[in-house]
Parts: sequence; structure tokens; C-alpha cells
Amino acid sequence: MNQENFWILLSKKLANEASISELKELEELIHENPDWQYAIQNIEDLWRHKAPNDDMQTLDAYMLHLQRMKDLHISFGEAADEVSVIGHGRRKVRWYWAAAAVTVLAGLFLFLRPGSKSDVSEKPLAREVNEITTRPGSKSKVELPDGSIVWLNAGSKLTYNKDYGQTLREVTLSGEGYFDVMKMKEKPFIIHTSSINIKVLGTVFNVKAYPEDKHTETSLIRGSIEVTIKKRPNDKIILSPNEKLVVENSGIVESEKNIPKENTGSLPISTLMSVNKLKYNAADSTVAETEWIKNKLVFRDESFGDLAMRMERWYDVEIEITDTELKEEHLNGTFDEETIIQAMDALKEFVSFHYEQKGKKIIINR
Repeated sequence: MNQENFWILLSKKLANEASISELKELEELIHENPDWQYAIQNIEDLWRHKAPNDDMQTLDAYMLHLQRMKDLHISFGEAADEVSVIGHGRRKVRWYWAAAAVTVLAGLFLFLRPGSKSDVSEKPLAREVNEITTRPGSKSKVELPDGSIVWLNAGSKLTYNKDYGQTLREVTLSGEGYFDVMKMKEKPFIIHTSSINIKVLGTVFNVKAYPEDKHTETSLIRGSIEVTIKKRPNDKIILSPNEKLVVENSGIVESEKNIPKENTGSLPISTLMSVNKLKYNAADSTVAETEWIKNKLVFRDESFGDLAMRMERWYDVEIEITDTELKEEHLNGTFDEETIIQAMDALKEFVSFHYEQKGKKIIINR
């Protein structure tokens, strides 16, 4: 019953028709069942980006899916009945669409799980590993079971085990995340990426670890973190507030001249890494590395090639730069509410190039 009630309450929240008591009840259910966070994230993404264009087509698709779920003995009881009534009467279409979206995705989560059969409705939603993803062009805010907050940038994935917080607090990040970690001395918070591991007790920091990028970056806002490079597990880097660690993904780790003596250990000169001070904007005391959580794409002395990769994730497009020298042009600026076309036109004011758009692909040349 808790799971069924969860779908109903989430539908009302999405439609902005939930009462204060219903919102409080939903919050309690989520807190009691952190495994449901994966479903919530995907449903909220659908609600933000997939509003229906044709009510009758949406109703037909929903009713067809509902019938398939009934054939599989998957019941949503009150939620299904209420949606049918509202859809039939063509009243409160927003609440109907929210409930339809929730019900359809709920069904997908249930019968697409490994090992799902006709009795799937009797199985719990919990998974051994919780996975939260953000698609290109979207961002999300996640509260972990211990109260720690993670903002995920576009094209990112955060995973953690079902037993998170029982003995350890461990997560795996692919992409970019801004972490505000609850302090628990007896339970360190550990982040695994493809090239580094990060251990903290309670602090605020940003991690950028896209596998396809040239570098993995860790920017510490406050507190202290310990970074271990996977290819050299005996060497640890301790970051202080307002410091940024940059690790080259292909080589791993460092430009030794930038590393304090106590941190260098036996690191060879050939390793590629640097520790630098974060640069704050004098006008508003902001730091570029964390402005994305305010929906701002900030780039400072960044190559056009690297910026293009970030813009692909930011705008959910594919960008091809055909000129090698053009990729090495360095740029400075900030995009806030600009569309991809407005952004391209703005960049043309500083670098000479032409571009054409073919669907979601943008081709740039001299």
C-alpha cells in the first residue's frame, strides 16, 4: 500500500495539487525508502521535458499501457481508477498527465527489472544498487539517505549501494557533481571516479569526472578532502579550502612544481597533475567551477574544443569542429539563458567561424 500511495502522492506533487499534509507524507515515504529516488528522478525528468501535445493521443497510449499492465496482474488500484475518471471527463488534464506519466513509468520500472515476471507487483521496488542519472540538457538535486545533498550536472550518473550509510558512505560518480556532505566522523564519505577516489568527513566540494574529458577536477569550497589517485594508491593529496586538483585522465597526475612537498611523495616527474588556487570573480565572489548549479555555463580561458564538449552536454546537441586550429582558440564568457543558437552567435563575436545546424548536430568550420 505504501508504494501505491507513493505514486498517487508523487502525481499530485507534479501537478501542483498536493496539500501540505500530502507533501509531508510523500517526504516521509521517500525518507523511509531511499531506493525509490531512482524512480523519482526519471519521472520528474519526464514531467519537465515531455509534456503532451495531444490529450487524446496521450490518453489512448496510457490506456493501452494500463491494459497491458492489467494483463500482467500489475495493479495500481486507486491511482489507475482516478486517472481514468479524470481523463474521461477531460478535467484537470495536468493532474491526469502527471498520474499517467507516473503510472506508466512505474510499470516500466516494475516489469523491466531483471527477473521480472507476472507476479512482479508483489516484489519490492528496492534495488541492490541505486542509480540516479541526468540526461544531456538537464540537472538534478539528490538527497542521500544520510541527508547529504548532491547536485548532478548534465549527462552524469551517481550510484550507491542499498546498504549506504550502514557502515560506510560510498558513491560512484561518472560526470559532474556538487557535494554538500553531512559530517559523520565515524562514517567517512567516499567518492569513486574512473581515475581518483575522494575521502571526506563533512564538506562542500565539486567533482568533474566525465570519462570522455581530458581531466578529472576536484574543487574544494570548504572543509578538507583526501584524494587518492587509482594508479598510485600509496600517494595521497590533501586539499585545503579554495584549492583545485586537476588530474589528467590518460596519464595521472601531476606538474610537480605545483604540489606541496609533503604531498609529492615518490610521484614521478612524468605524471600529470596540478593543485591550484580557485579563482574567484572579483565582481561577485563567485567561482566558475560551481556556477553550473545556478544554471550558468561559465568558461574562463577554455579551448573551443573543450567548451564544445561542455556545450554538448549543456544543450543536448552534437558539435563537430572541423578545423583543428579553431579547436585550440581560447575563450572567456558566461551563458545563462541563451539558446544554443544565441550561444553560437555570441561566440562568433570573439572567434571567426561559420556554423550550420542539422537537427541536433552543429557543424563548425572556418
